[in-house]
Amino acid sequence: MFRYLACAATAFLFLSPAQAALQSYDWSFTGGFSYPGLDGFPRDTTLRGTFTVDDLNADGKFDKFELQSLSYFGHEYTNCAECTIDSFLWVPGSAPQFDISRSNYTGPFYYSYSLRTGGSFRDSGGVYGEGAPYSGGGDWTPNVTWKVSAVPEPQTWLMLGAGLLAIGAAVRRRKAG
Repeated sequence: MFRYLACAATAFLFLSPAQAALQSYDWSFTGGFSYPGLDGFPRDTTLRGTFTVDDLNADGKFDKFELQSLSYFGHEYTNCAECTIDSFLWVPGSAPQFDISRSNYTGPFYYSYSLRTGGSFRDSGGVYGEGAPYSGGGDWTPNVTWKVSAVPEPQTWLMLGAGLLAIGAAVRRRKAG
């Protein structure tokens, strides 16, 4: 039984890549946004999303051409007809820098989002001819904090599970012997 598990674990390790080319990260920016019309009153807001990159030129930096996916405000920006990614740059250990926007005009409804890290974020929308449109957003202030954390890949969880199974099998074998 143990040999079978050991062979399966070895085969699994050789069949799964140790380091996948694609790397996914969660990102967030918190606080330090001044809102126009509110006398620069800083409000604590958290903007968050995810991005996936592939270091195609192996330089340790990720630019717009190495960006595989970027999600913000519940929308995927890389495969979206109404979305624009004007720039993207991320060096691990620093804040990601990007400028994205999304607009849609469907019938009487319209909305627009934009986020420029280090600059501003905007949110607006409404219904043409009905009531006042809504609008929100703010400008970055120096006290914005950022966080980027890696999203565990499925291979990582599988390798952890295989290791735990191997340890469990070894303990069971010791108790039986």
